[in-house]
Amino acid sequence: MPLISFYPGKQRFRSYALMLYLMVVSSSIIAQQNSIDPINISIARDTWGVPHIFAPTDAEVAYGLAWANAEDAFETMQELLIIGKQMMGRKEGVTGAPFDFFVHSLNVQKTYDEQIEQISEEYIRYLEGYCQGINAYAKQHPDQVLIKKAFPIVPEDILKAYTVGFSALSGSVEKVTQIMEGGYDKSIPSKPAGSNAYAMAPSKTQSGHTFLAINPHFQINGPFSFYEAHLQSQQGLNITGALFQGGSCVFMGNNEHLGWGKTFNHIDQVDVFRLQMHPHKKLFYRLDSAYVKLEKRPVWLKVRLGKIVIPVRKMTYWSVYGPTYRSPDKQFFSVRCPAFFNLRAGEQYYRMNKADDFDAFKKALSMNAHSMFNLVYADKAGHILYLCNGMLPKRATDFDYSGILDGNTRANLWTEYYTQDALPRVEDPDCGYVFNTNNTPTNASCLVANNCSEEVLEYADTRYGDNNRSHRFMEMMQGRDKWDFEAFKALKFDTKMTKNSAFWGSLSTLFEMDAQDYPQVEEALLLLQKWDGDAGVENTTAALFMLSLQYIFDTMGYDDRPFTTGIPDQLPASLWIKAIEKASGTLLQQHGAIKVPLGQILFHKRNGKLHPASGFPDALSPIYTKADAAGRQIADYADTYIHFVEFDQKGPLRIETLLPFEVTKSSETYKDELKMFNKRQLKRMSLNKFEVLQKAVKLYHPQ
Repeated sequence: MPLISFYPGKQRFRSYALMLYLMVVSSSIIAQQNSIDPINISIARDTWGVPHIFAPTDAEVAYGLAWANAEDAFETMQELLIIGKQMMGRKEGVTGAPFDFFVHSLNVQKTYDEQIEQISEEYIRYLEGYCQGINAYAKQHPDQVLIKKAFPIVPEDILKAYTVGFSALSGSVEKVTQIMEGGYDKSIPSKPAGSNAYAMAPSKTQSGHTFLAINPHFQINGPFSFYEAHLQSQQGLNITGALFQGGSCVFMGNNEHLGWGKTFNHIDQVDVFRLQMHPHKKLFYRLDSAYVKLEKRPVWLKVRLGKIVIPVRKMTYWSVYGPTYRSPDKQFFSVRCPAFFNLRAGEQYYRMNKADDFDAFKKALSMNAHSMFNLVYADKAGHILYLCNGMLPKRATDFDYSGILDGNTRANLWTEYYTQDALPRVEDPDCGYVFNTNNTPTNASCLVANNCSEEVLEYADTRYGDNNRSHRFMEMMQGRDKWDFEAFKALKFDTKMTKNSAFWGSLSTLFEMDAQDYPQVEEALLLLQKWDGDAGVENTTAALFMLSLQYIFDTMGYDDRPFTTGIPDQLPASLWIKAIEKASGTLLQQHGAIKVPLGQILFHKRNGKLHPASGFPDALSPIYTKADAAGRQIADYADTYIHFVEFDQKGPLRIETLLPFEVTKSSETYKDELKMFNKRQLKRMSLNKFEVLQKAVKLYHPQ
């Protein structure tokens, strides 16, 4: 029996992937003449522990960022490096080896060799600086190094890591898993991760300024968690915002001229092809009128067993379509995704970080190196933009790409992508606002984003429709014509479920039941039927509703799709009664009542301490939970980063942010942002070096 007989761990891999795709934790061993002197770099920690990195050059800033992040989360950074360098088998044995199998199967070395000349020398120097920083930290802290063979880090590592990360985020991991386990279902379970982003032009604000809100929702702990930093050089880099542990560029935030947020979108970018194998000639597959031989790509996975590491031979293949895998029933499938063949994702982020106006930002976007994510943009000149971004393949119109394709013709083999201008977008609308809450790209403003073709929309809007957050946002937008900055921020902190959504409409059975017919749950049923949808910390019905709905979702096997499409089944009254009985019983057992403030059952947990929470799945201030051993609802996904900026014509007039769930060393040493979050308070950030240094609580060099 082979040591590794299937491809497990897809959810965990995807978690790491989100970090990997932004990870700039690698560079090359620096030539002596390019060696960075840490004395040129200053790290200023503010009241909340956020590192502000100052240095003459971009590369030196990158060095300082690597050092600061390593101080706070070196173990997390290393895990991402280990995946990118195919060393998970060494670290975690049999459970880690499939990660290495997937990375090997992508043939990233081929992409690197073919595209390395497209990467600018400027960006390579930036990566070299980052690499020196993390390698220096590892050298000075050898006891914290998980796998010595992972160091030193080189630029090739990070460039490949971007390719691997975006590839996994695209959904290709799930496809490979299905093949290796013998299932070929096109559908992929939807993750609860999401985000909000919205912007208002000067015409929509009372001050005549431009407003931007950035609010990603990801995992509170681990690979989905965010890191906040401010990067400033004398070469035009001056930006503050969020990145993932191990990132070298800001993923979303603002510089002196502009800013942007990102949200998860649902574009179809992965295709699976079933190869037609020759009836007699081994490993030959049909392609048009001829048979072509598959390229064999063996790999020796290094797998730790106890204290020893043993080699395990596995086989992947390569066809004209790309990575190819043999299923348990001896069929061959190729998986094709734009991210497999792209090396420039990291440099696009670098260019976005340094853009100084709308044209420069659009030039960075035109690299078309990010395979996914919606984008909401605003700048000091008053421009706003929504873009359903992604590397969307130009597919032939006479094939059905919704299922498994026949891998026997070049006619369905795509090689080109749509440009940015062809994707769903809204730029500077007359009504003065744009937004996205992971909803359909056709609803991004008062205008329908219909400037794309139907064939583009078919693949750019695979989870069509509006969710609770988009319905609720539009509902509140209709309440006023002009917005001040405080009201603009309050939109994001809303915790209410709207009755205008498809989800609420699908609860008709619950609201139509006659409570007198169910005396065992009559009181609870009446409470639910009268609930106003508010999930504030003091609301005494939200807890009952949340627990009842949780039972429904668990019983029916739902992911978070019903918040967009509505519950797909006509649920019987008996199931609702069972759910209400279960929820009521839990509340009575734990609290002696069914009317319990939400903050008494819902918690954020950090460093072993519980903090009362509010919110609801798919509220604008969302929370997704898992029950702990004591039955308490502990947040798993939530408002992981909040960022507001107001631009006047000179630049950012004020920047207010919050990173409430940080679990790095800084969270125990500096001021607690979680307490601020529960009070809906924000911290002020600055791009002004003098102001930052004046208020810093710690100033040092990375050495």
